[in-house]
Amino acid sequence: MILAEFDDRIRFVTQPDHAALAGRLAERWGGSELTRATPTAAVRLAVYAHDDGWWPRDRRPRRNADGSPQAFYELPPSEWIDLYGRGIDDVARVDRYAGLLVSMHGSGLRRQRYGLSPSWGATPSAFREFVDREERRQRALAAELREDPDDDRLSAADVELLDAIHETGRPPGGSGGAGTATDSGGAGADGGSGTDGDQSRLWRNYRLLAALDALALRLCSATPPSDPGVSDAISVGRVPTEPGRADTTLTARPTGAAEYRLSPYPFRESPIVVNVPSRTVNRTSFENEETLLRQYYGAETRDLRIVCRPA
Repeated sequence: MILAEFDDRIRFVTQPDHAALAGRLAERWGGSELTRATPTAAVRLAVYAHDDGWWPRDRRPRRNADGSPQAFYELPPSEWIDLYGRGIDDVARVDRYAGLLVSMHGSGLRRQRYGLSPSWGATPSAFREFVDREERRQRALAAELREDPDDDRLSAADVELLDAIHETGRPPGGSGGAGTATDSGGAGADGGSGTDGDQSRLWRNYRLLAALDALALRLCSATPPSDPGVSDAISVGRVPTEPGRADTTLTARPTGAAEYRLSPYPFRESPIVVNVPSRTVNRTSFENEETLLRQYYGAETRDLRIVCRPA
């Protein structure tokens, strides 16, 4: 669950609804400085469905020991691994390439995003088996894609990319670097030059999924204009541009209630308007999960309307 606290209220957005927002952004992606992803359908599916495993969890909001609602980053490792694994299973059954991307996204979150976020530290011991399992899955999916004579979506360069990130945690030629990205995949100077591994279309698509995930997360967790922190711009690093060119940093500056000016502008049309379902409850210490559940479902679902324009 993604939470935004403001005034005396808490706004809830489910992880799958946030992923659907990222998917709607992916459909509109491809401004003058940023190219559309290919294969289009598989990449969009991966973006839309990368958090589908969260549905059973987010249908019933949980609380922390202090009575506050539990956010997505507060889950115990065993629960996170279980829901993420189920979600990857479901996507891989629909499409192998999309499943490969979502699996890379999941394992990358626990392995410094394969060099994009070196400041995150080494893989925690609780997640090592998960990372190993998903990397085995990635090799198996890649082999199936390469062996299928009717499927040309995965290249030899993509296989080389997978071998490198599995072996070294970095793309071919990648040396990483100092970074300040947070677990939201957010702002800062991330590692690498943005051209390492650039012969691999899979690597560009992985970076695009990560960027869209981060942008949607920041849009869902942003507070309304009445909050003094609204003046802070949203910044997302390591956004892929054109092959052979360095990645860029996308900046979204708020100009009103869920309205933003973006630079560089990543969408084909201007403005774009996208909606994400949300529920808002009064902020309090919830006595138990039944109380939280009643308040959550007692609140009406309202669309958070997000407007994006060029800077």
